[in-house]
Amino acid sequence: MKIYFSGPISRVDPKIRENYDLIIKKAKELGHNVFAEHLINKKPEDIRKQTEEEAIAVQRIMTKRKKYADLVILEVSTPSFGVGQEIAFALANNKQVIAMHLPRHEPHLLRDEGEDSLYIVEYTRDTIKEVLEDYIDITKDQMDVRFNFFVSPKIVNYLDWIAKKRKMPRAVYLRRLIENDLEKSKEFEKED
Repeated sequence: MKIYFSGPISRVDPKIRENYDLIIKKAKELGHNVFAEHLINKKPEDIRKQTEEEAIAVQRIMTKRKKYADLVILEVSTPSFGVGQEIAFALANNKQVIAMHLPRHEPHLLRDEGEDSLYIVEYTRDTIKEVLEDYIDITKDQMDVRFNFFVSPKIVNYLDWIAKKRKMPRAVYLRRLIENDLEKSKEFEKED
């Protein structure tokens, strides 16, 4: 899978910054192609030294990579308008987005964005690989076929409650219900 990875460059704690390299490394170990050259070894002073033309050229490259990617992963432990714009761009272009944050660094402004395309996920240095494995698998399922339908406000409230209480995306809950029903369905097996 082609993954675009990004995170803030300015005002980032060096320990959080070290996690960028770990996330990239683990995603590559899982066999994915990761676009992150705009971020690796980039320092805030590098950005300040860019001419306007250089900044626009870098932005164009980043935009092409986001469009080309199957999935966008961002480290969002440090608040950043730039990363917020990347999330908005990815969602507007029907990309699945995994927004990873450290404990006690959850981005509160993202809670109601993206519905079933945005996964806000807590991680630690020790859980990066399993978080990536789990959520990349979830996003693969979402990439296969997108199915939209209308539900009553009561169902929406229940799904929101499930998401909050069980810390499970609504789409995952619904998919599991259908998969469980599918396993029990003798009629469908006969037609298959």
